Amino acid sequence: MRKTMKLLTILFFTSVIFASSIIFAVKISPDRLQRDFEFIITLLKEAYIDPYGLVESQEFSKIVDSVRKKLDQPMDSFEFFKAVSPIFHYLNDYHCSIEFPISNDFQVFPIILYVVDNNIYVVFSLVDDIPIKSKVLAIDEIPSGQVIEEFEQYTNTRENTSLKEYEISRYINLIPTFWNKKSVEIEFEHNGFIKRERINAVTIREYREKIQESNKLKLPYEFERKGSIGILRIGSFNFKGTLFTDFKEFLNKVFEENKDITNLIIDVRRNFGGDPQCVSEVLGHFVNRKLSVVSKVKVKNSKYNEKVLAGVGVRYDKNTDGKIIDAIYPWFITPREPVFKGKVWVLVDNGIASAATTFVSIVQKYGIGKIIGEKPIYSPNHTGSGVEQYLPNIKTYVYIPGSYIFNSESDEIIPDYELIMTTEEKIEWLTGSSDPVLEKVIEIIENN
Repeated sequence: MRKTMKLLTILFFTSVIFASSIIFAVKISPDRLQRDFEFIITLLKEAYIDPYGLVESQEFSKIVDSVRKKLDQPMDSFEFFKAVSPIFHYLNDYHCSIEFPISNDFQVFPIILYVVDNNIYVVFSLVDDIPIKSKVLAIDEIPSGQVIEEFEQYTNTRENTSLKEYEISRYINLIPTFWNKKSVEIEFEHNGFIKRERINAVTIREYREKIQESNKLKLPYEFERKGSIGILRIGSFNFKGTLFTDFKEFLNKVFEENKDITNLIIDVRRNFGGDPQCVSEVLGHFVNRKLSVVSKVKVKNSKYNEKVLAGVGVRYDKNTDGKIIDAIYPWFITPREPVFKGKVWVLVDNGIASAATTFVSIVQKYGIGKIIGEKPIYSPNHTGSGVEQYLPNIKTYVYIPGSYIFNSESDEIIPDYELIMTTEEKIEWLTGSSDPVLEKVIEIIENN
C-alpha cells in the first residue's frame, strides 16, 4: 500500500515532464496571432457542439473581445496560450481546450506541489529540506490562496473537483516559467513549525534526468494483492500504439496470474479519461459473451466535423450547416481471456471524467460490479469526438468537441457505497504514505 509515489503523481510527471518539446520562444507577429485566434473562434462557432449555448452568450463575446485586444503585440506560443485560456475556462468543457505549449527548457520546481481543498501541499520532493506533506503557505511572499486563484484561469473546468485541482497543480509547478524566476522562496508548515526555503528551479530536461536517476518513475497502472483481494489501479485510459499494447499485456498477466482472487478493486480515482478502446479492453475481462453498448450521439453538422459525422454514418450536408444531428453509436465489448469471475468493486472520486465516467457507468448499468467512493460530479454523458486542429502560426493544437455522447439515461453516477475523502486522507494518498479510503473499501468487502 505504501508507495514512494502514487499513480496520480506519476501521471502528473508524464503530462508535464514527458510532453513533446516544441518551439515556443519565437515571437509571432500580431497579424499571424490574429489569424490563428480568429480560426479558433470560427471553430467554436461552427464546429463546437456547445451543449449549454455558451458561445452565443454576451459574456462569451466580451471575453473574445478582451482577448482580441491583447493580441496587438508580438507573442510567443506560451504567451498566446495564457492570453486565450480564459475563453476555454469560461466554456467549462474539459474536452474543449488549447494545447499547452511545453518545452524541455521550461523551468519547474524540483518538488511537486498539489492543490488539495484550496490549499497547496508538497506531495513529492527532491529537496531534503522541504519534506512531503508540508503545507505551502506562500510562494515568494504571495499567499497560497492568491497563487491558486491566479492559475485557475488556465484550467478548462470551473467545478471544484479533483480534475480542477490537477489542472491547477500542473501549472503551479511551472511557476518558475510563468513568473520567469530562476529561484523562489517557499514558506511552508511542517509538524507545527513554519519554515522558509529558497529553491532553485530546474529545466524539465534536468528534472526528467533526476527522476530517472532516482528510479522513482512508474507506469500509470499497477496491481497488488491483499490476500484474496486484488487491487488494480488505473490512473488513465489514455494509451495508444505501443503503450496500448503494453497495457493489454499487463492486464492479461494480472488476470492470468491471479485467477484465485475473489474480489477485485479497480481504483480509478484521478482518472480523467482517455480512449474508449482502453475501456473496452478492461471490461472485456469481466464479460463472458459479447456485450453491445449503445450510445446516443448528437453531432453538429459542420464541414469541420466530417470525420465525426462519418463515424456515425452521416455525410456532411452544407445545406443544413450547423444543424444538430441525432444518431446511434453502438460499440462492442468482446470477452478477453481470462475472464474474471469474482466480485468487482470500482473506487471513484469526485473528479473522474470522460472515458472514466463511461467505464463506471457501464460497470453499474450492466451489473458488472459495485461503485464505491465519492460521487462523481461529471456526468457519464459528455462532449466527445470533434476537431483536432493545428494552428500553423502558433504551432500548437486546439481541441473542439463536435459531438455529445449519451452513455446513460441518468446525468449522474450514484455510488453504491459513498465514501468521502477528508483532506488528511487525500494527502496521505497523494504522498503515498497510506491509503485510508482503500483500507475502508477492503473492510467493506470483508464484511460483505
